[in-house]
Amino acid sequence: MAEFVEIRMTIGSHERAAELAHGILLAGLATSIDIAEAPDPAAPRDELAWQLTLITTDEQVPMLERHVRGAGADAPIDCRPVIHDFDGHPDWLAGDQQ
Repeated sequence: MAEFVEIRMTIGSHERAAELAHGILLAGLATSIDIAEAPDPAAPRDELAWQLTLITTDEQVPMLERHVRGAGADAPIDCRPVIHDFDGHPDWLAGDQQ
């Protein structure tokens, strides 16, 4: 059985984030993707960036990274295992994030 991981990355523009998310979903590399505003620590002012948060399997992470890099995104990719709670539901599904 495949283990699930949560991937997060920050993209500079909403359009670019949407294009990348669309391509990831079309390639079948994620089960879901959320796009949310996020502060951009690299920006000189309080400019916003867009954070992609997606769920995929650990087996698809290398293909996903190649897809993201091939699409021209050079943002760091944060990859964390999805942790299950005692009821067997992922913590992000139950809303129990710490």
